[in-house]
Amino acid sequence: MKLIFLSFQNSYQLFCRNKINGSPIEKCNIENLKGLQKKCRWSKSIIDPLSELHYFRFFQYPENKFPGLSIIRAKGKNVEINEDSSYFLADFMTVDGSKIVGFANISENETKSLAEEIAKTFDYFGFKVVRPGQILIWFQEKYPFTNWKHPYQLINKNYREYLPQSGSIRPLARIIENSSRILEKHPVNRVRIDLGENPANLLWLHGQSKEIKTILPLREKIGLRTLYWSNNHNFSDIAVFLGFEICHHNPIKSDDSLIWLDFESKTEDIIGLMRALELIDKEIIGTINNSYYKIVIEFNDGLYSRRVLNFLYPVEKKGFLERVRFIRKTPGNFLLCND
Repeated sequence: MKLIFLSFQNSYQLFCRNKINGSPIEKCNIENLKGLQKKCRWSKSIIDPLSELHYFRFFQYPENKFPGLSIIRAKGKNVEINEDSSYFLADFMTVDGSKIVGFANISENETKSLAEEIAKTFDYFGFKVVRPGQILIWFQEKYPFTNWKHPYQLINKNYREYLPQSGSIRPLARIIENSSRILEKHPVNRVRIDLGENPANLLWLHGQSKEIKTILPLREKIGLRTLYWSNNHNFSDIAVFLGFEICHHNPIKSDDSLIWLDFESKTEDIIGLMRALELIDKEIIGTINNSYYKIVIEFNDGLYSRRVLNFLYPVEKKGFLERVRFIRKTPGNFLLCND
């Protein structure tokens, strides 16, 4: 058996119809995908805007076992977890006064330099750079769980209105409040301002760790090898957490496996998306042989968006009641169920 899940990032606009020219997908050379449409079903979904939580739920894990984005990132980066400590993600943002303008587009080296400056003032936490503009922070103290706003939810808002007020976590709020003062005159930001770039002048905490509950690796749940390949590795952390093997080459020819292929176009313009889909059609859909398999293709609208269009195959023609039952299934349930 072969199960294929292909997540095509930022591709929803391929289906946006123009009154004069129609939708871009209609102009794509995707003969292999068209050949599957006699036994397919298209469905729209509303998903969680936090992609890692979306994929956690897609693969049929209950949300109450999601350990927090900080733990997902820590596991993916081989950081040892101490259950008596608290873990957070922290993103460097651009702030104007108290209004958050957006994410700071900085390198990993710049991220490390800015984080070290804050750590000199607040020496009671450890950190590790996990992505450009983002660090993993841990404290020896176990702080009560707080539902912190994700940075994307704060853009164009006054961040002070969303600072936690509980006395027990005021030390965390002080790090955020003082980060702007500490980072304002840092050499990294002075250079950025001189170059006309937005400074990274605020550190916002989020993604706090929850009680870590043991989950069964996906390969044990479904009795198949689980493989992950991506051309960007944006979601390798959640793949590792769920027990996927990370592949450096496309594993599409592997048998008896669930294969997650995550694909992102190298360009964001519509022509680039069309060419990327044609490449997927040729190099992935076109290589599928006649062995028994299921496939779900997710055309999503990018980070922090909720719109998704799903392609599900194979779907046999059924009577009315069977169709009603099928519609109630999520794409992940369709992919993993035995019927």
